[in-house]
Amino acid sequence: MYTYKVVTIKSSWKGTPKEDEEQIMNEAAAQGWRLHSIIPFSTTTGGTTDLKLVFEKVAEM
Repeated sequence: MYTYKVVTIKSSWKGTPKEDEEQIMNEAAAQGWRLHSIIPFSTTTGGTTDLKLVFEKVAEM
């Protein structure tokens, strides 16, 4: 069985992430999380408003 964690990274009005994705992924990996997927959320005009990073790890029993 797995457990999941979702981290939201907001983007600036130019579409640039406001946080360092690589740093977030490395910090999560150091805590035992594995990146499962990245989900971009878009505006109606096609720009990306934010990213959802989905992490998983084996659940402790």
